[in-house]
Amino acid sequence: MSDVQVRGARLEDEAAIREIADQEMAAQEALDPRFGFRPDASGRYSVYLRERIRDLDSVVFVAEVGGAVVGVAIGTIRKQESLFELRRFGYISDLMVKPAARRLGVGRALYDRLLTWFRGLGVRVARMHVAARSDEARAFWKSVGAEPWLTESWVDVPAADGPPDPAGSEAKPAPKRAAGGYAGDLPDDDPSPAGMADASDDDTDTDDDTDTDAGDEATAGEPTSTRGADE
Repeated sequence: MSDVQVRGARLEDEAAIREIADQEMAAQEALDPRFGFRPDASGRYSVYLRERIRDLDSVVFVAEVGGAVVGVAIGTIRKQESLFELRRFGYISDLMVKPAARRLGVGRALYDRLLTWFRGLGVRVARMHVAARSDEARAFWKSVGAEPWLTESWVDVPAADGPPDPAGSEAKPAPKRAAGGYAGDLPDDDPSPAGMADASDDDTDTDDDTDTDAGDEATAGEPTSTRGADE
């Protein structure tokens, strides 16, 4: 087994991380066209990455094998609305590993480092989104103890010439989401691919687009993000 080194990401790691993210986004879109990344997704991800590196409530770790960056993980501290007993939780938006570096323990090493960071901040639950069609991601998250909690479903809304609205009412603009959004939601400006949660290196990616809890109520997700893992 190769020696895996995990460290905090630096701005100069951007090119290597972006390469991993680009590969993951292409793989995710091939797996499920509904991901449908924008033409400028790669550039937007770079902006997102720099913001996370500078954000005091976020952390970005990279994994190296032989001195080369082969994986990345991003975690953020999030807050829920006051009606929930659990007010703070860790969110794993990205956990990606280069295909050639999978099955070397990279994904697991990144996941363990994220949980250590969350624990140090008094966070006792971690959540993530997992691509439903990624067997690798779901297997990885299951291997670290993550359990499905919320299932995010998809329904295509019929075009205007489809079935009439049962209520017969005119369409109204969607209401603005309250600050903080729904528990587990990604901000509208969060470019992380599907929450980019995939564990391409340690075991396999997450669960069906679901949030999960694992171990001591901690779980992880990769950017299917994310993206397949192995131990």
